[in-house]
Amino acid sequence: MTEKDYKTALRMITYERIHHLRDVEHRSIQRIADDLGLNFRTVKKYLEMSRDEFEEFTNSIIQKPFVLEPYKEFIVQRLSLYPDTSAAQMHDWLKENYPKLPDLSPKTVYNYVMKLRSDYSIPKVTIKERQYKALPLTPPGVYAQVDFGQKKLRTSTGKMRTVYFMAMLLCNSRHKFIYFQDKPFTSESAVTAHEKSFEYFKGIPRNIIYDQDAVFLYDENIGDYVMTAVFGSYVKSRPFNVIFCRPADPESKGKVENCVKYVKQNFLHNRTYTTLDNLNREAVSWLNRTGNMMLHGTTCKVPYDEWCKECKDLHPYYPVATRKQEDGHQVMKTNSVKYHGNIYSVPLGTYRDDTSRVLLVESNGDLIISTMDGHEIARHIIPSGRGNTVINDRHYQDTSTKLQDAISDIEKLFRNESAIKLMVAELKARYPRHMRDHLTTIQTCVVKYGQEVADAALEQCVSKRLYSANDFKAFAESFKKPEPEVAPEIKPLGDESARMLANFDPGRSSISTYQGVWNS
Repeated sequence: MTEKDYKTALRMITYERIHHLRDVEHRSIQRIADDLGLNFRTVKKYLEMSRDEFEEFTNSIIQKPFVLEPYKEFIVQRLSLYPDTSAAQMHDWLKENYPKLPDLSPKTVYNYVMKLRSDYSIPKVTIKERQYKALPLTPPGVYAQVDFGQKKLRTSTGKMRTVYFMAMLLCNSRHKFIYFQDKPFTSESAVTAHEKSFEYFKGIPRNIIYDQDAVFLYDENIGDYVMTAVFGSYVKSRPFNVIFCRPADPESKGKVENCVKYVKQNFLHNRTYTTLDNLNREAVSWLNRTGNMMLHGTTCKVPYDEWCKECKDLHPYYPVATRKQEDGHQVMKTNSVKYHGNIYSVPLGTYRDDTSRVLLVESNGDLIISTMDGHEIARHIIPSGRGNTVINDRHYQDTSTKLQDAISDIEKLFRNESAIKLMVAELKARYPRHMRDHLTTIQTCVVKYGQEVADAALEQCVSKRLYSANDFKAFAESFKKPEPEVAPEIKPLGDESARMLANFDPGRSSISTYQGVWNS
């Protein structure tokens, strides 16, 4: 049987089935369409045809050749090698390997790929569901897990208040501790929560497992972790090792994930919020009453009883004075900060309310602006003088000034017109997305170091083919003239008569006079 005969037979079976459901079972057109997976218009069209009309209609259908038929062998080969290939990826492979491929819609490629999958029995392989296995009980005192949670509580006045908490759980005993606060955790507050946990546990575990959370990590690159300044310093002061989960893999610390869920559904559910201190006191009472005193569903043991055994294997805990959190500098509504008479921009959204603050640090002529956690969010060159407004266009796009106007302003700052035009052209070609930033850096250097230094730096950049604002800045700093040493002004002491006495030269007698008196 040919493919055409097979499809004709299928259409005839469908036709008979539709008429049976309509004439014998008296079903509606829409229900027939739903049962057979057809469009209701198709069902209606088939019902309006007699058998002879339907056969004539079927014979009149001409099977058009598939546009992708010439590429059938290539597609089947790729599908056999890589069964998980999507139609979109196959479309790209076809365009990559056949430059003269006709312009096709993604739906056309999808239909043909699905046809070949059916013809050659190549089902699409999906990612297998993750398989789990039971793990042995971890040794006492070796591992703990940390995670964060939040939940909205109703106050006595009926308003909703969001509370945030950090949970730490000892993996062996399942002994847990939770610490609440009324704002999102920072590195500083997370350190405080750690100290509270160690105090409650009366010891410190050897290893603690974390998510790759911004509270703890500043950057990560295939296993190389850069912790925030605050948390990194704290880890060095305490005898535990940090272990970070792989990205998007919270299941690797499922014990504390379940702990967070337990806290939300048992302790926090339908609890009325009064004050933060009361909530933390109530949490400790709940832990001592329920959280650590009830039989654990997995271990079938009481966490408190197991903690009594595990406690001796923990590192001893000695309280340390945690560093007081800096007050920081207030962020203005314009998403900027004032510092030593100048205004510096910060990224849009840094200002949330009147309590928004950032940390400011000077380093090598730059002003580094960081969040209260120590995450750098902006860096500006400190201009000379006061009353300057330093803006980074990436912080909030200034649509009032066109890029061409900014280029014109920069070109007016230099004497060598051809050199600056070449510099601008190269910057535009190399850094199209960061063009404004480079122009801003160059402009700031001109203001800070002056015309002569800027011209010399530009000449060096062009001659050495170093077309970057950072190179321009480096040359400008190297050409900066040292500040002339001012000789200190010496102010004489006393009035005029005192100075006359100081300069008075008394008379001197000859030594022979004294020798004569001595010998007589």
